[in-house]
Amino acid sequence: MKKLIHTIFIISFVLWSCEDKATVTQEADTIVISPLSHVLKIGQTVQLSALVIDKENSPMDTPVTWSSTNDAVATISKEGLVTGVGQGEANIYATLDNVQGMAEILVSTNHRRVLSEMFTSST
Repeated sequence: MKKLIHTIFIISFVLWSCEDKATVTQEADTIVISPLSHVLKIGQTVQLSALVIDKENSPMDTPVTWSSTNDAVATISKEGLVTGVGQGEANIYATLDNVQGMAEILVSTNHRRVLSEMFTSST
């Protein structure tokens, strides 16, 4: 009986040591920012979030680097909080490796002008 238990233990150990222990690394394929566009007044803020999706269409739990194309219009923190600074337009980018997602921010002092700009720029 002892010999049988010993043999089962050895076989189990050999099978366990032969397991494929290769680590799978996820590679980012797409970054989706939410909200995709937003209108702010000077001094207002909006929190953006970035969803990183890998090549297998699975979400990745990894931080992104945020940046603004126009810091005179909108700034963004490391946590994704956008602040309207001056009138105009800015694109906000979330970057991981060579993959980027983009959101559009419009900052205006006049609410009517904002609505007018939104409708005329989309046509």
